[in-house]
Order: sequence, then structure tokens, then C-alpha cells
Amino acid sequence: TDFDADRTVKIKETLELTTFFVSAHIANHLLFKRMEVMSSIDILTGILNRNAMNNRIDDICAGRGNVENVGIVFADLNGLKRLNDKEGHFAGDMLLKNAALVLQKEFEGCEIYRAGGDEFMIIAADMAETQLEKHVEGLKAVASDPSGVCFAVGICYDNAMNIKKVMRIADERMYANKEEFYKKHPEIAR
Repeated sequence: TDFDADRTVKIKETLELTTFFVSAHIANHLLFKRMEVMSSIDILTGILNRNAMNNRIDDICAGRGNVENVGIVFADLNGLKRLNDKEGHFAGDMLLKNAALVLQKEFEGCEIYRAGGDEFMIIAADMAETQLEKHVEGLKAVASDPSGVCFAVGICYDNAMNIKKVMRIADERMYANKEEFYKKHPEIAR
């Protein structure tokens, strides 16, 4: 009711400037959130990516992970190169997506990462070793057909402070399992 008409231009300019700063702040916040998702989620499969995996491992090593025992599972797709060469990369991408879905189903409640290419890593924090072994057996039961999702799998379980050692052993076991697979299926070229 007591509006000073002589200050109309000044009030308008102040509101425009304030609106600009507020909208810029909101846009920056949304961009930051989008970048946060892009830096931690694998775009193809929708699961966590290698960057998120490395951050989680660093946290566990530093004692920030609130984890006592850890089970690590490495799962590497068998036959992806053959599929890419034979049917194209679209078919290979579909296999990777299906592989991620199989892992999400079999390891519900665990952290699933695409470590790179056709290799996945699962962190089972404070899960009983016997329960983790049941999950791995379930995975082997549904993902051992060479014409579909077929994984070479390695597993190790120990104290979380030994996570790098646990990862190394699980990785070695996965490669040994991969060698066994290709000995049984020599017709499938690597």
C-alpha cells in the first residue's frame, strides 16, 4: 500500500538479479547431482561402475566402510568377444545388460559393480560365508550355459581389512575357472 513508484526500476532490477542467482544455484545443484550419478553408475548396465568400486574399496581399507568381514565375487562373462564378432556389439551390449540383471537377482542386497569390460565384482559386506556360497551356487546354476549368460566365477571371504588380498584371490580363482571353461569348450574362441 505504501509503494514508492520512483523505485520501480530498482526493485525490478534487484528481483531479476536475485532470480538469476537463485536459478544459477539450482542449475548447478542439478548438474552436480547428474555428474555424481554419471561418475558412479555404469550407463549401459545401470549398476555401479569401477569408480564407485574403487571409492568403496578405499573406504573399507581406511576403516570407513563399517564392515567386519567381506566376501568378494569376481564374475567374468565367457564368450562375449565371440558374440561381438559374430552378431555385433548390440548383441554384446544386450548380453552385458542381461548379465547385470542376473547378478542383481542372484546377489540381492549386495554391492554389484561393473569392474570393466565383461568383468563384474560383487562385495558382500558382513554376509555369512555360507550364505555367500549359496548365492554363488545359485549364480552358477543359472549362468553356465555357453549360449547365454555364462560366467567364470571366483570367490574369497575374509576380514574386511584384508580386502585387497581377498580381491586378488577371488580374481585368481575366477581366471582359473575361466581356464576350465575354455578347456571344456574349445569351440568357443576367446
